[in-house]
Amino acid sequence: MKPFLKPIFKRGTAALLLPLLAAALLAGCDEHTDKLRDITDRPAAFANKEVTVAGEVTKVYELPLGIADLAAYRVSDGTGQAWVLSRAGAPREGDKVGLKGTVRPEGKIGSETLLNVIMEKERKVR
Repeated sequence: MKPFLKPIFKRGTAALLLPLLAAALLAGCDEHTDKLRDITDRPAAFANKEVTVAGEVTKVYELPLGIADLAAYRVSDGTGQAWVLSRAGAPREGDKVGLKGTVRPEGKIGSETLLNVIMEKERKVR
């Protein structure tokens, strides 16, 4: 390669590699997702801690007409399942969701007491 082409080639390579490197780093920064099996098997380890989970909504329970503005839905991630309490309503059965929330030893919806629930803080439906 001729000497005057080397700097151009290096700059061109760097210009191409930087976006690829940035994309690879961002892809590697995916947020950690907790497994529902771990949460239900070791509730004391997760009690009052924030978790991030993802899965499919398998059951929905909403109080009629938005009474108390509270809903519960069960999420399954293939390793286990957990109830999620939400003040933002519930997604539909079959929806794929990702959510952040705090694990509580129990939660109530209506007259039902649910054990080891996740109090939803954020949710994304996919």
